Amino acid sequence: MVAMHRDWSPFVVSAPGKVILFGEHAVVYGKAAIAGSLDMRAYALVTPRTDGKARMVLPDIDVDVLFDSHALPRLQSTSLSHPSEVEALVPNSINIPEGPGRTAVLTLVYLYGCIFTDSDRNTGFTICVRSLLPVGAGLGSSAAFNVVLSATLLQLTGQLREEGASASDRKLINQWAFHGEQVAHGTPSGIDNSVATYGGFLKYVKGEPSVSLESSHALRVLITNTNVPKSTKALVAGVRALRDQHPSVVDGILDSIHSISTSAAALFQSTSEDEAALEQQMQDIIRINHGLLSTLGVSHKSLERVREITAARNLASKLTGAGGGGCALTLIPNGMASDDAEVVAREMEDAGFNCYQTVVGSGGVAIARNVNGSATVEQWLAEAMARHGSTPVGSDGDVYGGAVAEFAILPAAAISELRPQ
Repeated sequence: MVAMHRDWSPFVVSAPGKVILFGEHAVVYGKAAIAGSLDMRAYALVTPRTDGKARMVLPDIDVDVLFDSHALPRLQSTSLSHPSEVEALVPNSINIPEGPGRTAVLTLVYLYGCIFTDSDRNTGFTICVRSLLPVGAGLGSSAAFNVVLSATLLQLTGQLREEGASASDRKLINQWAFHGEQVAHGTPSGIDNSVATYGGFLKYVKGEPSVSLESSHALRVLITNTNVPKSTKALVAGVRALRDQHPSVVDGILDSIHSISTSAAALFQSTSEDEAALEQQMQDIIRINHGLLSTLGVSHKSLERVREITAARNLASKLTGAGGGGCALTLIPNGMASDDAEVVAREMEDAGFNCYQTVVGSGGVAIARNVNGSATVEQWLAEAMARHGSTPVGSDGDVYGGAVAEFAILPAAAISELRPQ
């Protein structure tokens, strides 16, 4: 494989967010959890530069950094005892910004340092990442970023044989995205980056490789962000304290949650054509799982309000993630009209929540040079800019600078046009 030293055209990399469907908290104790990919994605526009520099733009968190690529440290995965220690190797000449973008920039420095050889560093590029995932909501925004960043760097260095589509490509992307997650989170489970890489549904047990659940049963869901901040660490500690006091009782609850995850895996892989029966079973285990988690003390009045609003319309809801606030998911029956689901979403918004009607089980990482199978990314950009009344203006070393600036401010609806088909 050779790096892309010659002329190359802009491309787009995207990866989905994730939602934990079943198994929260029980997974800490070696029980199974089920996660699925969200049809809410992070999108990276990657454009060539002629000055050999590396630029990363993250408009959602106000980050715009430009590096002399030869000044970035040359690393190996064994250079550090842990990827999170990368900051110690950053030379003083490189300015790492403070604020929410700091970890993202350090992740770029680490992955670039490991993936790009000296000869690769003649390949200048700009990567501009737009995420349609809310940050800090437990929906995998960090993992989606790390997957698109890893896929971009591997693509630019010629290490992907089929532009991310093959099993070997995805394995490589997932490995590096996990290292990116280590920079951000220290000791991640690996499930978030796996979902963002492979898409679909995954069964995960701590300490074991995740298992893809081949399924044709995508789920329509309403994701509700209660906007209530939570501490995952404190919630996990609370369950541990409860288990220390009542081990046999809590272990029984955790075993029941494990059984729910196992049942859900069987439903996803079912070949039954009775969609109504499968949907009813899914609703049942969603309600039971939430009740068990509430018994463990990890629900919150905001999450119970979501459950009450949806239960009034005979919809099943549960917390997703650590609980204590954060997000809830509601299963939308296949027979329910989108307009009716929007009515429920408006009720949630009236209660002070943010709602997203989406699908669980969508595809994983994707690299595209064309949009909707026809227009090139370059053509799509020109059309999108024309629709929004902008004219691209380049600069020395970055002829696509104007296009990047426009991509940075395009509305979410326009960015969504890049969704893989």
